[in-house]
Amino acid sequence: MEALVYISDFRLPFVLNFIRPLKRFPQYRKILVIERENLQQEEVLEPYFDEIRFIDRLEARDQIAHHVEEIRQTHSIAALLTPGENAIEIGGEIRSAYGIPGLQKNQALAVRNKWIMKQMLQQCGIRTARAAVAMNLGDYEDFAERNGFPIIVKPLSGFGTINTYKISDAQELQSYIRNFRRNGQKDLLEEFISGKEFHCDSIVASGEVVFASVSQYLFNCLDIATKGKPPASITIPDGSGLEHVDQIREINRRAISALGIHNSVTHAELFLTEEGEVVFGEIGARIGGAQVMPPCIRNTHGIDLFDAISELELGLYEPKRRTPSDQFTGMVCFPSRSGIIQKISQKEDYADVEGLLDFNVSYRIGQEAGDVRDTMTRSGYAIVEGRDFETLRETLLDMYHRFEIQVMAPEPV
Repeated sequence: MEALVYISDFRLPFVLNFIRPLKRFPQYRKILVIERENLQQEEVLEPYFDEIRFIDRLEARDQIAHHVEEIRQTHSIAALLTPGENAIEIGGEIRSAYGIPGLQKNQALAVRNKWIMKQMLQQCGIRTARAAVAMNLGDYEDFAERNGFPIIVKPLSGFGTINTYKISDAQELQSYIRNFRRNGQKDLLEEFISGKEFHCDSIVASGEVVFASVSQYLFNCLDIATKGKPPASITIPDGSGLEHVDQIREINRRAISALGIHNSVTHAELFLTEEGEVVFGEIGARIGGAQVMPPCIRNTHGIDLFDAISELELGLYEPKRRTPSDQFTGMVCFPSRSGIIQKISQKEDYADVEGLLDFNVSYRIGQEAGDVRDTMTRSGYAIVEGRDFETLRETLLDMYHRFEIQVMAPEPV
């Protein structure tokens, strides 16, 4: 029997969205390799996997390689699934080292190392933010002098806007270098692009983009992570007539071709400037917004990205007949606060919202919530459909501002 190996550090319930389609492939032995501390409800995963193996942390490549070698002694590995963004490079290394089909080491590096990505895209004539790698202290000042403030400083292979900073002047730059930069640290420096932010979510089969959905963020991701803006996005239906949607799809297609992405679901970020220029941000070979974006895309376009990602890795993907909707579908993620939950809004508080498709809160009364650090931190979400962009936008923002979460500081240890 062939094996399907799944490597993840995803916390429940996030991982369930990805693994539910695995039941459609009984011909494979399904093996999960997961960080031990993130598997708190093993019984929830047991129906989906024949075997669960543990690693200390996702970066423990020697432990992952050891498991792969053991599996190969009794099974041929048909596919290796690494849907989390921070597992993409590891998956590429393992596939290349053991001759497993799928995204290889060099391809994974191109979609994870943002400097390499931008250089490849620029060489193909795709407009991206001007960028440089800072290897010493003088590189920061040189880049700011050439491009002006503000500038963006981020990790070469980051995700979720973690450790991403907007530096507005020389004083902020010196503060960043003094307080956040470690000795020998390499950062990616980028020109700041002012404009609306979009995401384009695609299915790539045999090197061709067979499906692409365009959505607009209500606020840019950096503002969501650093200024407390509501995490919200609206998926645009085909035939909406909104400007630049076709242009965004075309630039997304060119970027996928330039990076050599062959069989994958992709999530790209792009900007539309006030002058009407589309500037490519970055792309990941993964599903974006695992809990919220795929349901929006499924509701508007009739495409299930979770089904597609498994089929693509196994070489079984075939374009499906779909029944797209004329509905815009929006998602909004609700704020979180650090402390013990005393009160949190529930679905019944939004009984008046027309078009509410899904409402979910992650915390219970008495549970401890953590700090908001990035675009992925949230206490819950809602998915709503509507007939036009602006009305749906107002609905999502109203829901966000009505959301209540009250916390109490935990007892000192």
